[in-house]
Amino acid sequence: MRQLGINVYWTVDSSDSAVVTRAKARRIINYAISLDANSITLSFPFYTYGITSDTLYTGPLTPTPADIGIFLQEAEQSDVRVTVRPLLDEDSLVAQNPQAWRGSIGPVGPAAWFSSYQSLLVPYATAAANGHAATFVIGTELESLEGDPHWPGLIRAIQAVYAGQLMYDENFDEFAEHDTNLPLATFGVDAYPRFELPDSAPVQQLTSAWSQWLGGHTLSVREQTILSEVGITPVTGAYSDPGAWLGVQQLPVQPDLQTNWFTAVCSAVAQEQISGLYWWDVDFNADPANPGPFQSNKITFLGRPAQAEVKTCFAQLSGE
Repeated sequence: MRQLGINVYWTVDSSDSAVVTRAKARRIINYAISLDANSITLSFPFYTYGITSDTLYTGPLTPTPADIGIFLQEAEQSDVRVTVRPLLDEDSLVAQNPQAWRGSIGPVGPAAWFSSYQSLLVPYATAAANGHAATFVIGTELESLEGDPHWPGLIRAIQAVYAGQLMYDENFDEFAEHDTNLPLATFGVDAYPRFELPDSAPVQQLTSAWSQWLGGHTLSVREQTILSEVGITPVTGAYSDPGAWLGVQQLPVQPDLQTNWFTAVCSAVAQEQISGLYWWDVDFNADPANPGPFQSNKITFLGRPAQAEVKTCFAQLSGE
């Protein structure tokens, strides 16, 4: 089954009770189903103190393993596939260096970093196992650490509590370069390829660019490829840097850029026989019936014209 999903980003509202958390989970799951999605990736933040820190931790905005369990219970009732995906927050990194990101961290003591990471991940992997999550992501875009020898130990520790599929999500540039130095052979792609195309580029031209980018890999690779994140910040110049979020907050949204991007991606995914597609993003706390308060997040498709394209795309891909 091709994975057709939305990527939900969950930051906790401290006033939410377990009952409210369950209601929000149900609301998001129902929204995904209304789009003809069969899958949801549940992304949520964890933190570090800085670029060279050896310590990782959960914060007030991080869902607990019990919270994740509530979501998984609701998803299982609706037969929706769930990927659990911890994601290193970048705020402390950018505060030190505006050019820093999760792929450029350099912990002073890698052994201590991986020990801290293991302590953080194992309770979530346990929750994923108890809630029958289909996939658990062991890392996302951690480029600077991908060749570290501590990964096998971390993977064994997670496998001791979780028997489902493990995945590592690589960045788009690594996918383009056919990087084989990943912690796992099973990988997803955070797909934000940069095309030097003007805002006026028609869908056909965008589709061709996407097909060429995906088609740089063999069919056997493409048939196993999951696009874990596909999105775009729909502002002027977005096609040259679809994942840009710094410095664009004051620019007006141009919805047609996002809609055309989504249409092109869907066509290319069909042409190149990609096995999974997750649109980024929807806030866990958002009410799809009243999306306005959450549209300050420019990259969301919630309540924008691209939302209809998501449904059209999933209907098209599920019929293949």
